[in-house]
Amino acid sequence: MDTFVDSAWYYLRYTDPHNSDRPFHKELADYWMPVDLYIGGKEHAVMHLYYARFFSHFCHDQKLTKHKEPFNELLVQGLIKNRTFRLATTGQYLKKEELDLTGPEPIHIKTKEKLQVTWEKMSKSKHNGIEPEDMVQMYGIDTVRLYLLFAAPPEQDILWDAKTDAIPGVQRWQSRLWHLATKLIEARASGTMPRPQLLNQKEQAQARRIWEQKNFVVSEVTGYFLKDYLFNAAISRLMSLSNALSQASSRLILHSVEFEDALATLCIMLAPMAPHITLEIWKGLSQIQNKLCTHHHWDKDVLQQPWPTVDPEYVQQPDVVEVLVLINNKPCGKVGVPQQVARDAEVVHELVVQSQLGSEHLQGRTITKFFLSPRTALISFLVQE
Repeated sequence: MDTFVDSAWYYLRYTDPHNSDRPFHKELADYWMPVDLYIGGKEHAVMHLYYARFFSHFCHDQKLTKHKEPFNELLVQGLIKNRTFRLATTGQYLKKEELDLTGPEPIHIKTKEKLQVTWEKMSKSKHNGIEPEDMVQMYGIDTVRLYLLFAAPPEQDILWDAKTDAIPGVQRWQSRLWHLATKLIEARASGTMPRPQLLNQKEQAQARRIWEQKNFVVSEVTGYFLKDYLFNAAISRLMSLSNALSQASSRLILHSVEFEDALATLCIMLAPMAPHITLEIWKGLSQIQNKLCTHHHWDKDVLQQPWPTVDPEYVQQPDVVEVLVLINNKPCGKVGVPQQVARDAEVVHELVVQSQLGSEHLQGRTITKFFLSPRTALISFLVQE
């Protein structure tokens, strides 16, 4: 009962967990159901979800619930896999201490037999598990969590040994974030008052680019969190923002409201994935004197901050996609096209042909074929020489 039956209708019980007269009250189930998002491993896809939908359909047919389907959206997680080593003769899984990995191929220490090596789900019985406590002790919980989120999209499997080189990379990125915060704290503690009006024209343009990058990252990361669940892409975008901040000059760090705001925004968006380091960084930032950015709640910690939003001025700017143009497989430059038509091959084709680039490289020539990439901002033309 607890394994197959109760695990197939628990979501309905959650809507009314203290009811001692019936499984659940219809009004409460109708109010809370269906579940917005169900996150489960691949092994749930056949048995558990099949029975969960059966119970939900059954309750709907019996007029016990208003909704037929139990879940609005399903996110199927990939598995974390590691290598297993088996004896070909018996199929026995071997422990690490039974392996000789010094040669070109792994062999059994005792029999010198070559082994069958496969990637499988981590399991104690297969002796290919990694102890989480050991990883946390070695790298810290934020680093391990960021690595798992960054290694692959949630639907894909992670091959543990093949990805361990990413852990030092995540550590280095955290160190760079710490260094960025330290530079801002030290600049504001130098005794020189921050004055944005002291920035020259070139520095103002750099500050503007930081502001644009911040707004772009806020838009992208928010979508990854709320719609796509691509936390690896969210981390990648946050890395790009930190890279932009790393290029700021000392004068820009001292006098720019854009640098201060972008660094604070980065911390807020990173906090759900790496709360420990962002709490520490935010504590340091909150104690800075003469802050230029006033819309953050500096008296509260980073996990209590409102989620960043795109500045209205940035929203009002026309959304333009820079499309890379290839002619006979050679890049010739980029053409800006409105975002709303960036996936329409015919419209993009016409805009490129009519552009300055098109007048120089395409007009007057015979276009035999063109292709608009569905995944990247790229259009390729084949023309007669």
